[in-house]
Amino acid sequence: MIQLFMSRSGSSVIVPLRFPASQSAIAGVSCQLDEASREGKTQIVEIKSVIANLPSYLSGLDPDSRTQLAQLNQLSSIIAKMDSRERNIYAGALDGNSINDLNDMIRVAEQVSDYILIPNVNSDVTLGRYVAVAGQIQGDPRFPEAAWPYLDFAKIGAEYYAEHGGAYTYAGYVLRKQNDELIREKKSKIQLDLTSSQAQTSVCLPATKEELERIKRTLGVDCFAEAVITEVSFPVPYMDEHIPTTGVCVEDANELAWAIEGLQFEDKDLKKYLSVLSAEQPETFQEALYYAMNLDDYEHFSDDLEAYGKTVLRRIGADDELIDTIDGYMDFEKLGEDAMVDDGVRRTEFGLIRRCSSPFSEETHGLEMGGLS
Repeated sequence: MIQLFMSRSGSSVIVPLRFPASQSAIAGVSCQLDEASREGKTQIVEIKSVIANLPSYLSGLDPDSRTQLAQLNQLSSIIAKMDSRERNIYAGALDGNSINDLNDMIRVAEQVSDYILIPNVNSDVTLGRYVAVAGQIQGDPRFPEAAWPYLDFAKIGAEYYAEHGGAYTYAGYVLRKQNDELIREKKSKIQLDLTSSQAQTSVCLPATKEELERIKRTLGVDCFAEAVITEVSFPVPYMDEHIPTTGVCVEDANELAWAIEGLQFEDKDLKKYLSVLSAEQPETFQEALYYAMNLDDYEHFSDDLEAYGKTVLRRIGADDELIDTIDGYMDFEKLGEDAMVDDGVRRTEFGLIRRCSSPFSEETHGLEMGGLS
């Protein structure tokens, strides 16, 4: 992953050493250098690496320093575990950070997952085009497609680069994920990272049909089945704890994102959905979508026995006037507690939930409601 070619001053013998290296291998190279010349300082003649720009950062390496060789070994071990895409990202991350020593190189290598590579974007012009396409996908009114022939993409790209940093590489544009608001759109309900053979992009859902078609064009695919979903995230609190990411497809994710957006208009509806997820514990993404589409089959209540008792009375025909009349003469809490058992109500961290079509089983119900007795 990293190879040093070393010699001793006064000798023409050059000895290679490949990292990661064992202590015996390092000692063996030291012996070869000693045989060539026991006097003089060890010099690095050449450095090679699978990370094209790494040798320039290692120009000040002291091959006689045990500490630096140990750090170089650590860095090489990290790089050895990277795939080709991560190596490209690391190269860009090096250029996009202030690198002063091996500690900085190791730190950036350990944080490579915090960066994203936008393939084939390696100039202000191509970055400007990417910003315009991504902005249109996200509904940014500054970049309508009809205006593209008149846009100064180089200026758009240069301004974006100046504001967000990062670095151009032969493979594409590398920057921290948190610095790209086009990728980390805070208003999204579900976010997908997609990769195809031609491109990589992040999609903030919900999206319109037209926006999804633009995303396909960006990826260079006819259908989303030709792309791979590499990451699924949920900006809405608690969703990631209760929605599994098994079997996700773009179409289902978009449908669920539209449903969640509708629920957020009424905070109580969002809590109802979270309660359903907590009680039902879906095993697949499709099951989570099913529950979102069938919320009418559930009733959600605050964790209040008295309020539930009054709800039971209303369910059998009592109006508020009757309930007010008997208030003080009836134990609403006891009625609520008993009714919860009969109705199969579950307690969740988001409130109480009841399934109308078929009550939750008593066996599980007993575990959920134990704290109420």
